Amino acid sequence: MVHSDKLAALLRLQQLVLDSEDISALFTTLVPQILTEILSTGSDYEFLSVVFVDPSNQLRKSHFAEKEGNRIEPVNASNIFSFEGLFQEKTEWVNVLQGHIAVLPNASLIIKPNYDRLPILHSVTVCPIRFVKRVSGIMILGSSRSPEQVTIDELELLQLISYLIGMAFRLEDTQTSITSTTQQIYKMNAQLHQLDKLKDDFVSVASHELRTPLTAIRSYAWMALNRSDVIITEKMKRYLGRTLISTERLINLVNDMLNISRIESGHVEILPQQFDMRDLIKDIIIEVEAKAKERGILVSMIDTPLPKVFADPEKVRQIVMNLVGNALKFTPPSGAIAISFFTDGKTVDTAIKDSGVGISPDDLVRLFKKFGRLDNSYISSATSGGTGLGLYICKTLIDLLHGRIWARSEGVGKGSSFDFSLPIATPDVLANAEKYTIKLGGNAKVLEPVVV
Repeated sequence: MVHSDKLAALLRLQQLVLDSEDISALFTTLVPQILTEILSTGSDYEFLSVVFVDPSNQLRKSHFAEKEGNRIEPVNASNIFSFEGLFQEKTEWVNVLQGHIAVLPNASLIIKPNYDRLPILHSVTVCPIRFVKRVSGIMILGSSRSPEQVTIDELELLQLISYLIGMAFRLEDTQTSITSTTQQIYKMNAQLHQLDKLKDDFVSVASHELRTPLTAIRSYAWMALNRSDVIITEKMKRYLGRTLISTERLINLVNDMLNISRIESGHVEILPQQFDMRDLIKDIIIEVEAKAKERGILVSMIDTPLPKVFADPEKVRQIVMNLVGNALKFTPPSGAIAISFFTDGKTVDTAIKDSGVGISPDDLVRLFKKFGRLDNSYISSATSGGTGLGLYICKTLIDLLHGRIWARSEGVGKGSSFDFSLPIATPDVLANAEKYTIKLGGNAKVLEPVVV
């Protein structure tokens, strides 16, 4: 049974471990303190050493402290021990390697002959230190007393101290692993940032290089298709029409890729102001009117008195053009698109409802993801030519505007409604305008327009 003085010494050592702020340097202070506490209990030892090895029993590190008058001095352990023989399975070490304390009468088994205190040492106590179910180290104490003079109480205390050393070693080993892992993560993160920048640069360069010839092809195809002084066959008209549509799809894809690159790299400014959503919607309806008539689709707005919203009108325009463009793609001829509003005094909700192909309930939750094309549903219509990027861009911009976007549909063939909310320009919102603003100065880039 451990006496109260020994228990108090153990508790002080435990507190030293728990209070240590620099775990990596813990054993530098812990080993001398262990010897000090053992001596304070009345036990007499000349030195104490703690030795750790790796799984192949190769020396990992060691700490040594010896009694020098009334002081405890740290010493280089490699000058004292023959480490090569410490963990060999000799007869004397079998008990230690199996996890038991051994009190050896012959100190010269492990201590070098040139150690000046070797002649006065009459016993060496060796305690195994366990770590992850194996002996990963030993605590060695040299004494001028014979093995018979080492008491059971001492051995019990040393056993408890060895458990504490094992716990401290585990803390140190864990911190070392965490530090190493953190450094690797920082390194990998830096590499990922570099790769991400290379990706952005490649997308930007490739997109610009693609857009120039595509724009030329689209212009020439449109001119050939619409020139009145040149007679072309119906077959040629079909070919030119397909060329024009395919080129527009590629241009939209290039624009979407550029916009995503700019948004995700943080190069998009948000400059909010007060404006009337109805005015913006009216302008967009006028802009898409020709395309809607060409497809036989009626686009209308249900006018309702509204408070002004506080948002970046250019980014809101980008969102609405994407949503109206999608509605036009997925609404058959003679269909209709109705834009309506709702307000609860805090936000203005804008709903763009179409009579198109609709969305299955299972697919609703998959919307607004990058390349979020859905099977047999809204984004996968064969005639749409969608990139799967438009809704993702809308969601990303809405998040930057402190708004919300969602979709509703009763199922395939029953149309759909895409709704988004924006904050009203209340006194509280205006007072916190900086919260809704992102200014980048010279690093800002303008988003490419949506072509319907």
